[in-house]
Amino acid sequence: MRILLIKPSCTVYTGDPTQPSATLPFGIAYLASYLLSKGEDVMVIDALSEGIKNIEQYENRIRVGLPDKEIERRIRDFKPDIVAITSMFTAFYLDTHNLAEIVKKINPEIKVILGGAHVSISPELSLKDPNIDIVVKGEGEITLWEIVKALKDGRDYSNIPGSAARIDSRIKNNPARPSIKDLDILPFPAYHLLPMEKYFETAKGSPYLMDFRMCGIISSRGCPGDCSYCSIHAVWGNRWNRRTAENVVDEMEFLMKTYNIKEFSFLDDSVACSKERMGKICDEIIRRDLKIHWSTPNGVSHWTLDEALLDRMKASGCYRLTFGIESGNLKTREFIGWKKNFKLEQGKRIIDYANKIGLWTISTFIIGFPYEDEKSINDTIDFAVNSNTDFAAFFLLMPFPGTKAYSTFKKEGLLDFDDLLDPSVEARESQYEKLGATLAQKGCQTKHFTPEELQNFLSKAYAIFLSARFKRFLNPLHILRKINSLKGLKYVLRLVLVGIKLKLSQLKYKEFSAHMINRVNKDNLKDSISASKY
Repeated sequence: MRILLIKPSCTVYTGDPTQPSATLPFGIAYLASYLLSKGEDVMVIDALSEGIKNIEQYENRIRVGLPDKEIERRIRDFKPDIVAITSMFTAFYLDTHNLAEIVKKINPEIKVILGGAHVSISPELSLKDPNIDIVVKGEGEITLWEIVKALKDGRDYSNIPGSAARIDSRIKNNPARPSIKDLDILPFPAYHLLPMEKYFETAKGSPYLMDFRMCGIISSRGCPGDCSYCSIHAVWGNRWNRRTAENVVDEMEFLMKTYNIKEFSFLDDSVACSKERMGKICDEIIRRDLKIHWSTPNGVSHWTLDEALLDRMKASGCYRLTFGIESGNLKTREFIGWKKNFKLEQGKRIIDYANKIGLWTISTFIIGFPYEDEKSINDTIDFAVNSNTDFAAFFLLMPFPGTKAYSTFKKEGLLDFDDLLDPSVEARESQYEKLGATLAQKGCQTKHFTPEELQNFLSKAYAIFLSARFKRFLNPLHILRKINSLKGLKYVLRLVLVGIKLKLSQLKYKEFSAHMINRVNKDNLKDSISASKY
């Protein structure tokens, strides 16, 4: 069969902090390679990345990606039997449904299948759209292949595990499919069907990469944790399945030889869940003498690491670690769902040791949990400053359906997306308005704070952290520890420039600071502003 896999263009609303970028769509790349291994005729369109410079302006939103006419032309030329569309993010779900409508207008006989995190959470909701025939829930390779076989043979496809389907006017939501335990059976992603140079071009704009010839890699799927803010369990369940170290490094070598890749980003949700396997990956990279750099931009749980493993990671080319600390307050960490043995002291010790051996460290933090008060937020800011991490990234929580946090917000009457997620054709334009207004809030109402007050806390966190860290980037003793090559020196210089720009950007907060003083922690904030020349 002729199968077309599409990552849609993306619509961004005025004021929405979410900015689409050209990133490799691993989900459809794995689907494509699996279908190719079964002898099917497959084409991939990454509409967002291919048209990343094409921006269409509307009254209250912009659309980034290939225009509809170009996508329509390619669909007509390929003449697919099946069009499978990825719908990963709730923020962009309407683009998915608009694309499905285009497909059905071209040929109503084309079967339209949706997959991804958003539709895995709410398959029945997605099937309210008459342009959608089938939804693949969770891990997609085997489920999609069974659907393809059923369609080829003219058989009933309504009972396939891991799927939901509309049969006439009835929706059939089938049980979940067990996850693939041996991930080595999957072929490498179909990189040759993707606009690889577009991804490399995007990487050139990042000052945080050691080498711009960078590619992501996924060495495992899922996470055994159950964090209240995380939606990945809608796709992977609560299991963690791994590839072997040999299989992972085989892919690295393939990418190095085929695309001249010099840096890798491990995009796993829990890359070091097994210390033994992580160590074997490092040892395999060293044994093959691969001259690479690598990092963990999606974050790594600090409790999965120890000093011995960090040494092996550094020796194999790791130069930057991102730690998912998320909160410096014990009550908030309990709400997240972390056991009490996930000690903040252990996290600080691991960050200290990573710095000691010359790794760059980044820690991520989330503000705006439903019951979080001022003390909790200040505890998080204090931990960021005192933890010795080189960089800190602060985010405002926007809980989406399928997470425990969303259930809590909904129970407390603070947030309800139910009236924002109607994909039916007649509701779509009004949904753009509603969804755009919600996302533009940059945070949501909690038991103690408005979205505006949370934004103030976010700005306060960055201001205090930047002031505390600025001197470090001018300290040669700290910087020299991080440099072991000419490339490393250039990297440091780029980071120093970033630090200077961020410091200078604090001047733009003067107008905002008066508002903060009136709204947030008046006495303590005055001290912080004075100390940091805010």
